[in-house]
Amino acid sequence: MGLGDELKEECLSISDGHTNIYDLASSLGYQVGTTVFNSMSLAGSTPLRIFLPSFPNNAGELEKLADLMCTNWKILGGVDCKVKHWPDTPASCLEIDWSFRTPSMSLYHRESPSEISGQIRDTEVYVDETLAGLGLCPFTKSMERSALGLESMGVKPGPVAIRHSADLKADPETTPATVLASMYWSGVTELLEKDETSAATFLLIAPSSPYTNFKSFFTDCDSFIEKTNFLAPGAMGRVWFHPSYTLSEVGYQSGGHAPPLSEVSSLMDMYISGHPGAKRPADPDMARAHDITRRTPWPTINLLRPRQLEMAKENDKRENRAKVYPRNVVRVLEAEERGELEKLMKCPLGFKG
Repeated sequence: MGLGDELKEECLSISDGHTNIYDLASSLGYQVGTTVFNSMSLAGSTPLRIFLPSFPNNAGELEKLADLMCTNWKILGGVDCKVKHWPDTPASCLEIDWSFRTPSMSLYHRESPSEISGQIRDTEVYVDETLAGLGLCPFTKSMERSALGLESMGVKPGPVAIRHSADLKADPETTPATVLASMYWSGVTELLEKDETSAATFLLIAPSSPYTNFKSFFTDCDSFIEKTNFLAPGAMGRVWFHPSYTLSEVGYQSGGHAPPLSEVSSLMDMYISGHPGAKRPADPDMARAHDITRRTPWPTINLLRPRQLEMAKENDKRENRAKVYPRNVVRVLEAEERGELEKLMKCPLGFKG
């Protein structure tokens, strides 16, 4: 028996009511995120101890993750998380208990097979007919053709991949936010490890309950999911979409959200000056159209690859922003004027124009 086997045996032999998990493979932050949240999702309310002997923890990521989880204990089922290192434990680990769990906490409800297939189909139609049909993303032409025109930056085209939160195994006693985090980090892992020609970008469909409620969705994304990104800084881009996306309800600027309306209004002046005959939309129309560009049939997180993120940063120069954001507002309003918008925005939860 080698030293590694002895360490594993020592870790797994601890018996105090916790389920012990020994993960030798996770040496990178995104792998830790996937292991931790997948394990929590499967555990429900079972106490866990997750050993991570290969993770260097040079920047105290485990402590940051434990603190973040404790801060968000209500949405994670009353979690209490501690970090332990040698010599207090054979290897560095996260010790997860549910000390603050209450009967009133919201639990995860998995969609039925017909609901899952329907939500995926709705999202495919959205990509083909709305996103590509209105030209809201200049790099996506269909479900099968995304990341187009970026070859000069070393980005190869590929299809759009859709993943549903219900694809993941989850205990009935887990919470929607735990499943959301499990879906997110599983998606990040696939994004970073899968060839871009087989999946250029990912659309992750969040649990319907409670995330068909826009405030619940963006609050958990902003206060928890976004803050876990220290596990893989700069490794991926992420964008929040929702059938009821309304920027004014957010009330602040944060990663994943649409740019502020004040900026779009300023950029519209540049767009109008370069398009003779174009008419500046009224402010309420501009706000409505800007929101619509972030509306999908179901609550969704879009993951972008690192090189796509570099492209996005390059594209975010003011002259390019002056083309993309005002242009999308104009295209949405033109579709609305033609009577096509409600047909294109097939939101099963009800189109909110």
